[in-house]
Amino acid sequence: MPLRKNIIVAIFLFFVLSATAMALHFNGLYGQDAYEYLRLARAFKEMLNEGTGISHSYFPILYPVTGFLLSEILANDILALQVVSMMALTGAFFYLKQLIRQLYGTTYGLIVYLVAFFFFSPYVFRFGLLSMSDMLCLFFVVASVFHVVRYLQLAQDKDAVLFTFFAVVAVATRYAVVPLLIIPALFLLVQLLYRKKWNTLGVVILTAGCILLPDYLLRGRILFFQFQEAELFVDYASNAYSWSPLNFFRSGFDNPDGLQQYTQWNIAAITFQLIHPAFIFTGLLFIFFLKRDDFDTPAAKLLLLMVLVYAFYIAGLQYQNNRYLLQSFPLVVALYYPAYSRIAMKYFKQRNHQWSFFAMVLFMQLLFFSYSFRSVLAMNRAEYAIATSLKDYPGQPIYTCSITGAIVAYEVENPVTDIYFENIDRADSNALLLFNYEAFTEHFAGRKPMMNWDWLNKEYVLTPIRTLPEGWTLYAIKESDATP
Repeated sequence: MPLRKNIIVAIFLFFVLSATAMALHFNGLYGQDAYEYLRLARAFKEMLNEGTGISHSYFPILYPVTGFLLSEILANDILALQVVSMMALTGAFFYLKQLIRQLYGTTYGLIVYLVAFFFFSPYVFRFGLLSMSDMLCLFFVVASVFHVVRYLQLAQDKDAVLFTFFAVVAVATRYAVVPLLIIPALFLLVQLLYRKKWNTLGVVILTAGCILLPDYLLRGRILFFQFQEAELFVDYASNAYSWSPLNFFRSGFDNPDGLQQYTQWNIAAITFQLIHPAFIFTGLLFIFFLKRDDFDTPAAKLLLLMVLVYAFYIAGLQYQNNRYLLQSFPLVVALYYPAYSRIAMKYFKQRNHQWSFFAMVLFMQLLFFSYSFRSVLAMNRAEYAIATSLKDYPGQPIYTCSITGAIVAYEVENPVTDIYFENIDRADSNALLLFNYEAFTEHFAGRKPMMNWDWLNKEYVLTPIRTLPEGWTLYAIKESDATP
């Protein structure tokens, strides 16, 4: 495709994302992770302006650093983080197009295919709007896979270096993609050693070191290894430690995030990227039209192996999270392309049939997106409403959990104590408790949030003073001998 057409498509994709965000009045902030990334982005600004250190965080720094750098241009850190995701999805679209061309040497209906089944995939489109690291990581993953496939086919040293660059920055954006990228990394290492490419291997190591050095200098950390803390290995929610094949056939877990109960076994959940409407509602149809010789090339076999190994790694975790599956979904889209091209060439040769098919797919994708995004939008609205309502109680200490990030992000200046991390042995005078009993009573059973709730009810009188969205209630904490 000529450069001019690529630019037009890129502008169109970015416009669709930005117009959707504006139409929905959605700023990208949702759930605890988005607020933590925003906090880190602001911490980098404070570090440069005031010389302060960066407080502890489990999260990698590349996404918030990227957001901070863009915020220096846009003068709005919340907007900057969301724009990073939009730009990343747009970039991933074009890298995935190049990957499919490299795999199959054809582009029949490729732009239409990627717009319909990748860009507007409900989960992909969602994360193109969210201020989380997932879409930036996905861009790096797709880029790294493209270069390792091209190295496999052309054996050019520059692709080995570029794979290393994109793979390392992908891991520095989301640690969870290590099991996905370890196979092409090992393949590349074996190839370089077998061919005695010592100079290239040296450049590869130097490239990785240059990418990892800033985090070591700033936080004493290299990826998930930390050298200035009591524990060497950073492992949020104990994912690596808790991996077990026994988890394949489980749907309920007790992990550091609380009690988790899902509707299907892990081994079934990993098929979502293949057939679930949240990813690709035509998955079963595409599988039916695939042929064995679609996987004859070493490159196709590599992608298939990556998808399978990564899926089985995820199945062994004490978790179910489609954010993990999102990272390997572009590889599924690439592997499904031969099936799509067969269907298109057999049943949709006429242009009016092609447009009808595209319109039908687009309608279904937007329908599924609208359905799945309702909860995201509701939570975003609730977090903003709850945080801003607390400004009516200036100076009063607040005890809460799970929403601390939103309170800080929307610049509520009250002192906040997160009862997920701390055991309370006394409450400040004139303090408030922000709590969601219905959501926490089972999820945090036997954990600090509910233990603190029970202790406060025993030692103090909790008087509801404000009912807030999504089941949240604001309580005044009063001495037990005081009049309610």
